[in-house]
Amino acid sequence: MPIMANHNKMMCPRCRVEMNHHCDKLVYTTDSQDLGQADPGLGGIIQEFHTRPKCGSGALRQA
Repeated sequence: MPIMANHNKMMCPRCRVEMNHHCDKLVYTTDSQDLGQADPGLGGIIQEFHTRPKCGSGALRQA
């Protein structure tokens, strides 16, 4: 199954302003619930990390 990027803008939970996409991170998982979502070729789940420098907030979501 190909990995599909989430193109929806992420809004800051603190100030409700659009956040900056900072990076993507590969998270290796051993949790049985997450194993079904893991990419077998990568061996984990891709997460996006977003930041909002003005208020100092950060947030993650699955890519």
